[in-house]
Amino acid sequence: MSSCSDYETLAFQRKVNDALKSVEKILAIEKKPLIAGDVEHTYGAKYELVNSVSNVAIIAYLNTLEKLGFDADVLKSIDDSMPSTLRFDATTSCKFLEKKIVDVPMNISCEETAETNSTGLLGNSETKRVSRIVQHVEEWHYKVETAWCLSIYPAANVDQKKVLKSRVGSTTLITQSEEMPLPGHEDHEPVELSLTWLMQQIDKNPQLTSNFRVNVEEKETKTPRRNEAAQKAVDFANLLKGWCVSVRAFISNLDTLILRKHNPAIHAGPKDQVYLMYPCNLGEKIFNPILPLMVEEDDMQKTDDKVIESKSVLRLRQCSNNEGSDRQHFVLPTIDITKLLNEHFNSLAAALVEVEKSFPPDKEDNILAFSEAMLSLLTVHLPHLCNNFLDSLAYVEHIMEEQLNNAIGRRITPNDLDNFVKFHNARLLSPTPQPFSHAVRRPEHTPVGLVSIESSDDEHKCIHTHTRVAANTTLQMPLNAATMLDLTGKQYLHGWLNHRFEQHHQSYRLVSRARQFSSFILVIGTMTGPKSIEPKDAIIIQNKDEVIIPLLLNELPTAKEFKEAIKSLSPEQQNFAQAFRRLQLKSSVFACVIIQIKPQLEALLGLPQNALDKEMKLTQNLMELFTEYQVPSDLLSYNGRNEGVALEDKLDNVRQNVKAVADVIESEKKKQMELAKAQTDMAIEQSLEQELAKAQTDMAIEQSLKQPWGDSESDSKASLENDLSEMDCAYGFSFTHQTFGSPVTQLSRLKPQFFGSPGSRPKPRHRALAKTLHTVGGSANAAKVYAQQLPTRTETLTEFKSEAKLLSDSGIAIAKSDGVDFTLLPQLLDAAVEKSDDTSALRSTIIKTGQVWVRNRQENLLSGLKMKDLGVNDLKHERNKAFDLLDALSRSGSLAIESSELHVIVAVTHCFEKDIIGTIIQENINPIQKLESSTLLFASTIHGVNVRDLIKDDSELSRLKEQNPLLLKD
Repeated sequence: MSSCSDYETLAFQRKVNDALKSVEKILAIEKKPLIAGDVEHTYGAKYELVNSVSNVAIIAYLNTLEKLGFDADVLKSIDDSMPSTLRFDATTSCKFLEKKIVDVPMNISCEETAETNSTGLLGNSETKRVSRIVQHVEEWHYKVETAWCLSIYPAANVDQKKVLKSRVGSTTLITQSEEMPLPGHEDHEPVELSLTWLMQQIDKNPQLTSNFRVNVEEKETKTPRRNEAAQKAVDFANLLKGWCVSVRAFISNLDTLILRKHNPAIHAGPKDQVYLMYPCNLGEKIFNPILPLMVEEDDMQKTDDKVIESKSVLRLRQCSNNEGSDRQHFVLPTIDITKLLNEHFNSLAAALVEVEKSFPPDKEDNILAFSEAMLSLLTVHLPHLCNNFLDSLAYVEHIMEEQLNNAIGRRITPNDLDNFVKFHNARLLSPTPQPFSHAVRRPEHTPVGLVSIESSDDEHKCIHTHTRVAANTTLQMPLNAATMLDLTGKQYLHGWLNHRFEQHHQSYRLVSRARQFSSFILVIGTMTGPKSIEPKDAIIIQNKDEVIIPLLLNELPTAKEFKEAIKSLSPEQQNFAQAFRRLQLKSSVFACVIIQIKPQLEALLGLPQNALDKEMKLTQNLMELFTEYQVPSDLLSYNGRNEGVALEDKLDNVRQNVKAVADVIESEKKKQMELAKAQTDMAIEQSLEQELAKAQTDMAIEQSLKQPWGDSESDSKASLENDLSEMDCAYGFSFTHQTFGSPVTQLSRLKPQFFGSPGSRPKPRHRALAKTLHTVGGSANAAKVYAQQLPTRTETLTEFKSEAKLLSDSGIAIAKSDGVDFTLLPQLLDAAVEKSDDTSALRSTIIKTGQVWVRNRQENLLSGLKMKDLGVNDLKHERNKAFDLLDALSRSGSLAIESSELHVIVAVTHCFEKDIIGTIIQENINPIQKLESSTLLFASTIHGVNVRDLIKDDSELSRLKEQNPLLLKD
């Protein structure tokens, strides 16, 4: 919620506490002002604190701008009926002056010695000469000129601007490069600041007075901070900060981009090389009068009667004695605030004196002089004022948040609100919302499973819904284009009122669990008509399975948002949008069907109720026959028609039928096995024959090679080579005459294939082949014939199973019944929400299932649960499997399914724009009250009764009549 972090809040509090030491010295009385959070005060005093801080900020802004020429005369001359703008213009130019060659002495010297011969008494003499080396450096001299102007102009008439302050400066820039250091001429982008809001806060009659005030009577006023007046003050502070940053950027560029490019051959320290860090440090030391201070009620009497003359451009507005009686008792009185503003004025003037001493005066041959340093100082100080103002307003909200936390004893969270709403609804409503956690069971039987919707967080809390038992009518559900199921079991309508804060979307999941030796079918879909459902997914849950289905919540726009969005569209476009929204609302009705398998098996097989309760093995066998082999139910059901037959006899008859079908299946499996075995044996025999024929061919080739080749035998040789080439293709061996060898050699190459690797036992058929290879004969043609007859692969046994072809959309028109039309509920609720302003944040919500489910399954009794993700293909397989079982249990739709439960869920979401603390503190909204109104409206629509009939207590009814009379209107 907080506009500033806890760390920033603590830093601001420390800064204010440090400033309090200076404040006590300035006031010079026994009164002890404190930061507002340390003073007990009323809620109205917070409004007056915002007014006081805002007025002080306005005066402090103008105290600073006055140093730039924005004085009282300028203020009086501005026309308030027209917008006014503060503008900063700047230009820079660079012009080449001359090129010079400068002699730069180096740290290298040369020494020359000359010896002179003399015949005198002194003998020879020496003369030394020392020479220094000088480097000739080229310098390019440029004249850099800057000009800036601070002005104010009305409306969009820039030509009518009034100059507040301007300056032109120049300097000589020396570089050692021929390239120009700056563009020849550059007009910088003007920096503008709208002063319209600032001028609207000034009262010029009879004297200049700051007149900011929050109008608590306005409808848009939510809190002392969240209102139109305070928001405009915040917006101006942010704009002023941005303007100062841009202006200061130009001044800084004079230092960093221009003067620091000054690079003469001999560095003598240019006269303009002055840095602007010193004014920045002074800006932080100027007293900041914008402080969220209050005084204890007892200290209000300790007021100095001495009249203090204000030095500021503006005066503070004096409040009358009867104005805001509960507010004026805590903020600083006007005389004390005037002292703080005078201190700000004095410290600002003292800082400018220091700057004037440290910087050269404004002369044309200086780029950085007193004016630039002053502008730099003021553009640093103004953001400090803005930051204190913004922090002070944020601190007002921080006070309210801390007071709320202290009252509750902790920082409230959405989970705390959830718990309270559940507790409150249980006391307020009749019937009360119930957790969506339903046991799958028959009357007077142990549950076989559980279906619930819960949160996906660590707590896994069940959602609470407004539950209504609907009339038991026939519900039709298509399995495919030819099969329509009739579900005649119980039907329940659930209304789920969800809520979220800001953009925090809580995730939910539908969890279904089955007990050991138990099973049921879960079908998920959407209601398409009064008594029709379109199934989307289905799964069989059995034997301790746990299936976790993620739920996706898609929120639709509210009715008012929808109307606002389409009001500027054409009639055709509006008709399309309205038709599509009606479709969205109808498709938002989520349906969940639970079908118990055992009761339906009993009805299908002609057995009495509860007959299969203890027949676990029989039930498993029946499900396997239906799902794996799709055996018609007529082959398994009880044969007799006599009602007087004992239960055990009926069960024995069904067991015999199951055994007979199982025997047939087992017999078919054996036939398949024998057939596969026979095909395998035949393939082995054919392979042996082929290999024997090949051996005969090898021996014949060996004998023919021993005979000499003659000219008359060329045809025979060519024929033999042709046969060998065909054998190459048939067997994959090389028998060509280029690599021709004896049959023994060829056989040795075949040994690894026929006999296995060295040290391994030969296969039986290979041992038989080895035994007969030396005793058989044949021809190449015979081998070729056997090769063509050899099978390419060995066929394996396949299971006996077929699957029914299913269609997802039946396309069958369903007659409308007289029961509850679940698809109309979202439209009725949409219309009711549109009429109620207090519940305008309700959004119809479409519930869909995720694409990946999770199933935890125990493969056997001795193993643990194993988790598996079910993707799209897995879900399709599970759906087909469940539909096959449903088709069998219903005799392809001819037998109604009585042991079923339909749970229809209509979901809406109450959306809050901010988090829970922001909703309470910033929006000044009581989420409990809003959720209470939404709950009453929603529950009234779900149960089909008047709102007053849902309320238990008469005292609560009286309270709600005063709180929301429109909702309880007949």
